[in-house]
Amino acid sequence: MRKFFELEIRILLLITVLLVSMQIPAYFLLQEGTSGLLLYIFLILLLVVALLMGPVTGLFSSLLFIFIIGSVLFYLNSPNSTLLPEASPFPLPLFLGYGLLLIILILIAGSIHDRIIRQIKKNRELQEEIRQFVAIDVETGFDNKHRMVAEVQAEMRRIERYGNKFTLVLLQLDHLEDYKHLYGEKEAKHLLSSLAQAMQQTMRSTDRKFRYASDRFALLLTNTDDHSVDSIFEKLANSMTTHQLLNGKYVTLSFRSGYTVYEQDKPIQDYQLLFSQVESEMVAREL
Repeated sequence: MRKFFELEIRILLLITVLLVSMQIPAYFLLQEGTSGLLLYIFLILLLVVALLMGPVTGLFSSLLFIFIIGSVLFYLNSPNSTLLPEASPFPLPLFLGYGLLLIILILIAGSIHDRIIRQIKKNRELQEEIRQFVAIDVETGFDNKHRMVAEVQAEMRRIERYGNKFTLVLLQLDHLEDYKHLYGEKEAKHLLSSLAQAMQQTMRSTDRKFRYASDRFALLLTNTDDHSVDSIFEKLANSMTTHQLLNGKYVTLSFRSGYTVYEQDKPIQDYQLLFSQVESEMVAREL
């Protein structure tokens, strides 16, 4: 967290240095009339390029610009120049100073770009860490993936020690991203909330519910064998495949589903293997 704030302070300092440094070329260039004003506008545009696209693109663009404008000014200042003979030539020493200062400002702007990108990356990492520590999924009220892994592993150890069995059911909602694009985020949140409510009403209070991916749910059914799974799937299908939108209209949803029964007689040492078995079944089985 300390490094995070230090990075923010450095960005603010670099922005301050950049803004102050831009006053130097403004003071000298604006005294040169239209040509100086144009050079200052190009300086601002090149800084914007460096801020948006990074130091490499900014430096390449500025060096190309300096080469082209420098060549033109060198020709205009030469004794043999017949182009715009009555125009007052732009001072070459001032342009050399302008070019040097432009490169320095581009490097500062490029550094700001890199640090902002680093800041964005840090923000994403912090958000991911927060998601890992927060056990409850906000949209459904179910436990998240990290809690699910701990719960399933604990239940597997309990079965191995004391016997009995449990059933792990996985459900995948088809085309969730298409649903979001078609109906919007508000309807998508309403959909997830409705599905969670339907599962809560259908399952026993002792059954544990998880949302382990954006479009996937897991149900841990304690003391349940495969003889009662079909009736569970039937109840889920009746309560979840038809959904009412906020405007009162109805849509039909489709799911993929799979399950496995974990028993003491057929232990699976790795919970990842357990999930892989169920997810492989989801390819072929519909709710």
